Amino acid sequence: MKFAPILACLAVAGCTLIDQRTFAPSPEEEPIPVARTTPARLDARTPLVTVDYTTPSPNYKDLLRLAVRTAESRSGAVQYDVVAVTPELQSSAPPQALDIMRGIIAEGVPAARVHLGMRADSALSAAQVRVYVR
Repeated sequence: MKFAPILACLAVAGCTLIDQRTFAPSPEEEPIPVARTTPARLDARTPLVTVDYTTPSPNYKDLLRLAVRTAESRSGAVQYDVVAVTPELQSSAPPQALDIMRGIIAEGVPAARVHLGMRADSALSAAQVRVYVR
């Protein structure tokens, strides 16, 4: 038992006290900035159809009809996301997106499988409507 006090001293010598530094990081640490070489994409998915409105009345109906028929032939449960992408955020969906949504429904797709969305992208010069499938 002569060694008990010596062992106790050695055991305590390796301990550290618990205080605020144990649970909180030091305030000197600075966050590391992340450099971006390309702008972040709003949606990582590839659109089935993109209708660009740089021209006032683009002819998209035949392309939309073909794309919907092809998607429906692969799966009868396809969900369509019709997303209006505008240079500035608007309070309501542009009429072009509603026309494309109606065009998909006219091809026999139930309205419950067609979803309307809207985003802003300051990199665009004119509005676009993108149709995604999921």
